Amino acid sequence: MSKVIVVGGGWAGCAAALAAKKAGAKSVTLLERTDMLLGTGLVGGIMRNNGRYTATEELIALGGGDLFKIADHFSRHKNVEFPGHKHASLYDVSLIEPAVRQYLLDLDIDIRLVSRVKDVDHDSQKVKAVITEAGEKISGDVFVETTGTSGPQRNCTKYGNGCAMCVYRCPTFGPRISIAARVGVKELVGKTVI
Repeated sequence: MSKVIVVGGGWAGCAAALAAKKAGAKSVTLLERTDMLLGTGLVGGIMRNNGRYTATEELIALGGGDLFKIADHFSRHKNVEFPGHKHASLYDVSLIEPAVRQYLLDLDIDIRLVSRVKDVDHDSQKVKAVITEAGEKISGDVFVETTGTSGPQRNCTKYGNGCAMCVYRCPTFGPRISIAARVGVKELVGKTVI
């Protein structure tokens, strides 16, 4: 069994930590730079909209829908349509984060909030540890980076370091640091061509 370190506590990071634990990892540590989980999932609370509807149903049918079931439980509105969104559920952003956090804690996942990873200890073959801003070196066997997009969001670029609706509060916690880039992996930024 392995020791899994997940960097980034958004929906993807929470799902990665949960999947590692369910797959039999000896220990799972989830590191999040802010003071709460779910990242930008706390901005609008939209779930099951558009293509995510099918993905949600498939994952639940395959036995991996734990987080979707929590989202369904805390949805105030279900199967609604508004411009650009079909059959969406809108979950309560103030209630879902504590519920997801408690669910992961109940599974003995070590959640470390306000634990920003700033660097990586590695050789040419393998990542050995991540290093937090506090100087803590956290070693592991498997590292999963779920820190978000490789570029800033549009409002961050437009307004400086975050916008009025951003839950990340970048002036407090700082912008994203690419762990993959720290080990020499080139990130690709997708561009929309119209």
